[in-house]
Amino acid sequence: MKNIIYQYWKGDLKPGVVYSTELIKKYAEKIGAEYRFDHNKTIAGKVCSIPIYYEPANPLVDPYFDDYDNVALIDIDVFPVENLNENLFDQLDGEDAGICTEPDQPFFRSTMNVSDITYENDMRWARFLKDKWNVKYSYDEKDRPMVYNTGVVVISKEGLKKMKTQWPSFQEYVNSIQSLRLARFYYLFQDYFSAFIHMDGFKFKKLHNGWNSYMHKLRSHPNATINDTRTEDTKLVHIMFRTADDWPRETLWAITNSPMEEWRKLVPVWKEWPNDAITPNSLVGQINKIQGE
Repeated sequence: MKNIIYQYWKGDLKPGVVYSTELIKKYAEKIGAEYRFDHNKTIAGKVCSIPIYYEPANPLVDPYFDDYDNVALIDIDVFPVENLNENLFDQLDGEDAGICTEPDQPFFRSTMNVSDITYENDMRWARFLKDKWNVKYSYDEKDRPMVYNTGVVVISKEGLKKMKTQWPSFQEYVNSIQSLRLARFYYLFQDYFSAFIHMDGFKFKKLHNGWNSYMHKLRSHPNATINDTRTEDTKLVHIMFRTADDWPRETLWAITNSPMEEWRKLVPVWKEWPNDAITPNSLVGQINKIQGE
């Protein structure tokens, strides 16, 4: 089998970016796959008006990848756990593609509004997909649109062919979703991919979520917490904290492999993180100053 893992980055090569590429390249070699990292290249940008959000999906428009049996797209903020030997490409069994869900997101979006990414807007988006392209989207047990994360996806040769010949172009999707006046989030690549894996004749598999165990900030100051979805079955860790690509590799290794109470001490940010830092002019800072007088 001829397999390849693809990563992309635009911008300066920050410490976290370099560390992810090093680890993913080593993992590719371990499982007998090829590896390609594109830095500051423009491929999708030639056919799409918001290239930075579609360049990680370059294999969907670049003929270079057509001869591979399987292609994996892995985000630049994804890191394999120590001594990972299980083969990502073995997860497909005749399906066109495989992707992990974000199982907590339907609940979060029904109870919070973060940048207008909400249950109500998810429903508008899913209804539009059905009306425009006859896409029959998937819903959870409470009839909420499911959320898929493109941080780690696997695509078979047949699946890639279908994407290139049967799916709407990046630009057609962007233009169509922009007409709904939804938040920018809805017309980026993650929702493009999530939408069209549901097209008639396309067979996708929900991968075990250990292949994309994400962690991110949840809620906002002063009630922010960390949503850490890692389990004992985690294989790839998706570190979705803002500025994490500036953090040293020792910190990123610890976040990937250690309990939160251990790695939290190594994060090079203020002690109140993930909440805002207490400054002399903040409300808490002023209260502390008064109490100290």
